[in-house]
Amino acid sequence: MLNKSYKSYTEFSEIYDLLMDDVDYNKWTSFIVNKINKTETKKILEAACGTGSITRLLAAENYRVTAFDLSQDMLMRAYEKLGRSPGVKLLNLDMTDFKIDDRFDAAICCCDGINYLDGNQVSKFFNSVYNHLNNNSKFIFDMSTEYKFKSMFNDTYVYDDGEIFYVWENEMDESDNTVNMEINFFVRDASDKYVRINEVQTQYIHSSEMVIKLLSEAGFKDIEAYDDYSDRKLIEKSLRAVFCATKK
Repeated sequence: MLNKSYKSYTEFSEIYDLLMDDVDYNKWTSFIVNKINKTETKKILEAACGTGSITRLLAAENYRVTAFDLSQDMLMRAYEKLGRSPGVKLLNLDMTDFKIDDRFDAAICCCDGINYLDGNQVSKFFNSVYNHLNNNSKFIFDMSTEYKFKSMFNDTYVYDDGEIFYVWENEMDESDNTVNMEINFFVRDASDKYVRINEVQTQYIHSSEMVIKLLSEAGFKDIEAYDDYSDRKLIEKSLRAVFCATKK
């Protein structure tokens, strides 16, 4: 996950996996593995890897993964999760401006990575990914859809499981197609007191048409859009769009 918090990300990274507990990473990874050429794909580039949940699953499938994230604290959590996995390399890089002295057989970016980029940054990211791929390589990534933001994200949500309590407030700005999110977490510590963690993020709303256009401009072919990590085609009311494109 690419974060643009105004405060320290250290504490948030410690509860990120709790926040993402409902994500079916096994399903997502199975989709990715089924879409790439398993016999030829050896090296995978993972952008905005977060705490390395998908990285770990791909490594368990014997892929060599070069994963990067902008947040050093997220990478620290990934190091803890991955241990000394010989097939994984973790780097501290920016999605919008990265250069790795290597070429890859596939690239992925999960958990709304491109929703943290504006249109120009998305274009730069796609071009950078294209330049790091071998021919006949797949690029697979997801994003939260316009429908999801406009139907679900202009509201306030409250969650409480006894150990962690949070209030999630969203405010949409249609003038620049952004959603500003503020999450106040209250986490129970060892002394049974609650510690407050504040997280502020901005996400950009992108249309699937714009994403496909930018992929084409970067040189990608055979672009397909799916409803979440399934073989169902993307529809107007899909909450998560998953794109699969090929560098010929």
